[in-house]
Parts: sequence; structure tokens; C-alpha cells
Amino acid sequence: MKSAKKKSFFARVFPLPEFLTMPAVGVDISDNTIHFVELVDKPEGKILNKFGSCDIPNGVILKGEIQDVKALSNVLKKFKDENNINFVRASLPEEKAYLFHTQIPDNVLDKDIRSILEFKLEEYVPLSPSNAVFDYDILPKHEKNSNHMDAEVVVYPKQTIEKYTSVFKEAGLLPLSFEIEAQAIARSVIKEGDDGTYMIVDFGKTKTGLSVVSDGVLSFTSTLEVQEERMTSAIIKHLSVSEEEADRIKNEDGLIRTKSNKELFTELLGTAESLKDDIEKHYRYWKTRTDEKGNRVPPIEKIIICGGNSNLAGLPEFLSGALKVKVERANVWTNTFSFDDFIPEINRFQSLSYATAIGLALRDIS
Repeated sequence: MKSAKKKSFFARVFPLPEFLTMPAVGVDISDNTIHFVELVDKPEGKILNKFGSCDIPNGVILKGEIQDVKALSNVLKKFKDENNINFVRASLPEEKAYLFHTQIPDNVLDKDIRSILEFKLEEYVPLSPSNAVFDYDILPKHEKNSNHMDAEVVVYPKQTIEKYTSVFKEAGLLPLSFEIEAQAIARSVIKEGDDGTYMIVDFGKTKTGLSVVSDGVLSFTSTLEVQEERMTSAIIKHLSVSEEEADRIKNEDGLIRTKSNKELFTELLGTAESLKDDIEKHYRYWKTRTDEKGNRVPPIEKIIICGGNSNLAGLPEFLSGALKVKVERANVWTNTFSFDDFIPEINRFQSLSYATAIGLALRDIS
């Protein structure tokens, strides 16, 4: 692999005693749901030990911003007690993140890198240094004679970090690190050592995250408005079924066997078309990008989809046919274990909603 193994973003922001750098539970917090995964070491490698999810009341988090610290801490406290969890590695919402790449002189001392990057913040993000929390990774060199280093920087509003830290503290949980969702997902679904260029689409319940990973580096992120709820609601409305049955129909029939119900199929296809249009816009944008020297960036080799709505039957085929690029559902266990050695209790449909939590849990070995 050309890229070096990288630390989690914000792992350095909250320094921890060495004895606390231990395996922890990956906790993915979205607007309406908490997903968690605990991995343990066995002779055959990492295996799934615990997993689960719980709901967050409506309005507690809106578009990644915590609206009610007390209510969320109560949910996390119950989650902690029910699952006997103390240490966590948690996700931070992509909606609040700013990601940029920049160059710094090659002869800069390690102790001076943060100060140099701090001066660059206002050039790239609409936050003053006093209102920002950032972390960075120095990327591996590809040119022997270059006189600069490339840095990947992720920035969050200070208020966002303080709120997320506060809710964990009030719940009695110790976050060992925070990480942007897209980076955790990439660790889960892209094989370690794979230096290809991939677009990852996390088709979730209340939002869709889109990112591009190239040579092991998170290079681009965006949040789309296409939502899973629209499909589930359409099935419930037209077929008068429960939410559980709607999920089954979505996963098994989807765009393939609902054509006999014209109104339902039209609504499902409309959401899929909206997703396709958003993906295509970003796919075309990536094709026009150039690096610092004006060279075209590597082309996207395939699109990997995950998240609860990626289970929609026929979706990969629809997107692939429309976009003329390979589209496949993620194997979220690709860096965890082989199915020849271990079969997890969670089924594949469910597992696609746990990509972020799995990637966070893999932080301990990545």
C-alpha cells in the first residue's frame, strides 16, 4: 500500500494515557439512530462480539448538530448500561466537517506543523482558528525529490466537538477518539492495501453521504439530501404494511418486482433517480479535477454503496446502467474476517447499516 497507516482524526486532540489505548466499541451516531459494534481478537482474527442499535428521539440531533445535550446523554447512558460499555471510538457528522489538502515545506519540524496549518485554516474554511478544532495527517510522498509535504486536514467547529464530548462525559462513556464518518466507512469497505480510487455512497435513513477515497486517502466528502425514509414511507402508503414488512419488500422486491404497482414503482424509481443524479453530478466533478501540478486525478474505478437503503433490490444494477460504471454493495467485513473462518450473527442486509461502526471499531488495528 502506498499510503501509510493513519491515525484517527482527533485522536491527538484529546491526549490519553497509554493504558487507555485499548480496543473500544465503535459508536456511530446519526440524527435518529445509534449503531455500535464491538470486535474481539480470536485465533482466526477479529470477530464480531457485540452489535446493536437504538433510536434517538426526533429533534435531539438535526443535520448532525446536537440540539438537546441532556436528551442524547440519557440515550447514551441507557445504551452504556444495557451493553456494559465504557470506552468508545465515535463518529462525527460529515455535515459539520471541512476537509482540505494543502502543502507545507518539507523542512518543517514536527512540532511546528500544527502552527503552520492553523495559519492556513481561514484560507480553506469559514471558521476562525479560535472557533475551530482540527487534526491532520501527513501523507506519504510519491516524488523522491519534492520539497514539500502534503497534509490532509479535517476541521470541525469547536462548538460541535464540545457538545459531542459533553454528551459522552455525561453518559459516563470515555471517547478514545473521534473520526469523520467517511474515513471510518472507508476503513470498513476498502481492502487494506488497495490503492485504487473509489466513490463510496452511504445511503442512510435521513441523509446520504458521498465520499471519494484515492490511494487510501479520503479526498472528498459531500452530504446529499436523498433519504431512505422516502422509500419506506412510499411502500407503507401504497401497500398498507408495517415498517418491518416495508423493509422486507424494499430488500427483496425493490425496483425488480414492484413494477405491477405503477404508483409505488414510480415513487421508488423517483428516489433512485434523485440519487443517481446527485452521484452523477459528483462523479462528473471528480473527472474534471486536477492535482496541484495540473494533472488529472485518477479516475473512479467503481462505486461502493452501503447504508440501509443500499439494500433496495435492483439498485446497483440501476445505478451501474445509468452511470456506466461498476456499482456494488459493500462487504463491510472485508478487513475484519473471512466468511470461511467466521459467520457473524448479523445478516448482510443489516450489516450495511453498520459500516461506520465497524470502521470505528477497526481503528484499533488500522
